[in-house]
Amino acid sequence: MRFAFICRDRGSKRGSVAIVGAGPAGLAAAGYLSCQGYDVDVYDKLPYAGGLMMFAIPGYRIFPDNVVEGVEDLRDRLSVKFMFRVKVFARNQERHDEGDDYVERTIALEELLERYNAILIATGTWRSRRLGIEGENAINVATALEYLYMWRLYEEGLSPREPPRGRRVVIIGAGLSAIDAAEKALEDGAEVYLTYRRTIAEAPAGEYPIISLIRRGIRWIELVQPRRIVSVGGFARGVEFVRVRLGELDESGRPRPIAIEGSEFTIETDLVIAAVGEIPTPPIYSGELVKYIGSDGRPSIGGDYRVPGTNIFAVGDVATGPSKIGLAVDHTLKAIRVIDGVISGEKVRVDDMVKRLKRVEKPMLKFAAWRDDIAEELCRYLGRFAEVKIESCLALPPFARIFSYAKCIGCETCNAVCSFIHDSKSFIKVRKTEDGLVIPTSCLHCVNARCIAVCKKNAITRGELGEVLIDYRKCNKCMDCLNECPIRAMRISRGDIVNCDLCQPLRRGGLEPACIAMCPSRAISLTLR
Repeated sequence: MRFAFICRDRGSKRGSVAIVGAGPAGLAAAGYLSCQGYDVDVYDKLPYAGGLMMFAIPGYRIFPDNVVEGVEDLRDRLSVKFMFRVKVFARNQERHDEGDDYVERTIALEELLERYNAILIATGTWRSRRLGIEGENAINVATALEYLYMWRLYEEGLSPREPPRGRRVVIIGAGLSAIDAAEKALEDGAEVYLTYRRTIAEAPAGEYPIISLIRRGIRWIELVQPRRIVSVGGFARGVEFVRVRLGELDESGRPRPIAIEGSEFTIETDLVIAAVGEIPTPPIYSGELVKYIGSDGRPSIGGDYRVPGTNIFAVGDVATGPSKIGLAVDHTLKAIRVIDGVISGEKVRVDDMVKRLKRVEKPMLKFAAWRDDIAEELCRYLGRFAEVKIESCLALPPFARIFSYAKCIGCETCNAVCSFIHDSKSFIKVRKTEDGLVIPTSCLHCVNARCIAVCKKNAITRGELGEVLIDYRKCNKCMDCLNECPIRAMRISRGDIVNCDLCQPLRRGGLEPACIAMCPSRAISLTLR
């Protein structure tokens, strides 16, 4: 991941910023600020950068090397400094959160305020919600965050202690953390029960990943609510549930579960995983600034993303609550331009940052080899889930850009960075199916492009990579190309027909297209035909 996907060199010196938290939000902020010329120091309590992206999401979803390469790029190319195993607290307010196991020293928030022009809080959500039932403190009860974190430490060789294991695992919850925990337990050979108090239609993770797990053998039990954890000698031996029916909508807009008395039953287990959500963990727990922390853990910030009366700003999940990687990056990229303007007193334009790039003769681009099965995999996926005609799609290969849906984790990072580059006009359309599947689509830059064939004015041309471009001097806005594109990649914006140009200004400056540079699962690539 190229967190500084928009620049190759640092800008002129502006000041200094401390970023607290090296997850996706903190790293995206570091990329932007260092590019603008700030001296950036990043503090994180973990042994290395990545946050939950590295320490909670399974490695087969996000390649650890992909994140490590991005961190090294920030350090080596843009002189970002990283201080690991350091936890930041407001003075005299220390508290233990999940993920604190490797903290070697602490530093006061107030001390950072004295040393830097500004502090950016990007600490994410490192505190799990509690079940609030009898027995949840049993030895073999873990939160999903704790379970996944301990597995990653073990797999990375950072801990010799084996993570929690069970022959029969009961998971309570149906969000993304529950899905990740269920996959990991299944991979470990356990019999897995995934339980939820509403139906699969209301599951926060969406139906698609749950149905996929059911096909792999997990037991899905809906409309049940845990009453207590049955423990013997401090160990959980079962979870007592009560069946529920759905009532009126609650404050979250979802139907409220209502217990059906007399319907209690117990599932025997030797490992319980509670996956009922996480809470933001800003480094402020008491004292003068705590009045700016809401009951949900989020800091109260205004339109300038600033904690009132301070030079402390907040971005990502710590400000919004738990979300996907792409949504955290999106929030950060929207916020960081505002924050830059507040600190520097200057209006920041993305176009100016792009124009600063010096043109290179041979852009450093990575290409994957074309395979005959690429088109079939991509087109069949789009044909099934994105309302495109598979026959039309299959008639067009080969393509220049490939979305590998087998690797895509639906994080929406590609959409976030595309929107940032193009001033809030993303050329990537994110399709969300009814069952919760996220499908990014955009111009595939077909070799046999029908948009070129149908254009009577010869306004659609080829770029240096063979990409599809629009010559606005010739375009008469007839819209034939919009109607002919099998995946509806072209669209109207402010009266013009627009299309992805594979970040041509970035490529001319020696950088990759933003969507490819920032995809955490390497699901987007360029191919040689």
